[in-house]
Amino acid sequence: MLFSTVGGKAFAQESTSEPAFWVLTSLEPPFSLRNDKGQLEGYLIEVVNGILAEAHIEQEILSAPWERLIQEAQSKPNVLVFPLARTPDREDDYHWVLPLTANIYGVLGEIDNKGLVKQKTDLNKVSPIGVLKSDFRHKVLLKENIKGVMPFDDYSSAVSQLLTGKLKSLFFSDAGLRYYCFKQNADCSHIKLLYEYETLTSYIALSKGTDTQHIGRLTEAATRFLRSPKFAQIQQRWLSDLQAQGPFKLHVDHGVLNLW
Repeated sequence: MLFSTVGGKAFAQESTSEPAFWVLTSLEPPFSLRNDKGQLEGYLIEVVNGILAEAHIEQEILSAPWERLIQEAQSKPNVLVFPLARTPDREDDYHWVLPLTANIYGVLGEIDNKGLVKQKTDLNKVSPIGVLKSDFRHKVLLKENIKGVMPFDDYSSAVSQLLTGKLKSLFFSDAGLRYYCFKQNADCSHIKLLYEYETLTSYIALSKGTDTQHIGRLTEAATRFLRSPKFAQIQQRWLSDLQAQGPFKLHVDHGVLNLW
């Protein structure tokens, strides 16, 4: 059974003849989201659809909550997931197909607390800390025994609670914070990066156990698509659109969209 969402409502999709190949994403506005018609759209959606077409694979992209997406990818073969941050703990758990975006991750909070955090253990000084449930950042905080960790199902709610003072900090990215502040028409100028964790790249990844045919077809298709005029057109169009949408600082380096 797989949970996906249409029009904001969750439903369980169960079939005795499941497709041999799943394509799953966790929505990360504005790079992947549902429009008013309930259709998936965004930069990442277009890129992945382009690669699937190049590989001659006809498979719908389904969206699922982050926790469910990871569960499916870790328990089933022939599952493509994106965007998935490539971390040391995950290195051997997936086949890494293509880098998509890179971002600077860290803990953000009131600028008055800027000098409090020198190392990870100091994060207790800026708790409660909001984080996406079951995300790698959630695991980082738990591993460091940080107290007052508050997991959320989505970042929109977490940012709202940061702005109202219910959270003292948020393990996120500056680019992501600026986007949600922009969407909520909120002033976030008083919130800054208190602790820089790491710069990580998010990938298209395949679950372990995926058959070699899919791995080969998708890897070759991704390489061809990355060099194609269509990819360049998609990237430049979305780069312009995203910069026009809000306070984004973006640049492209070797095909990877860097969010700073």
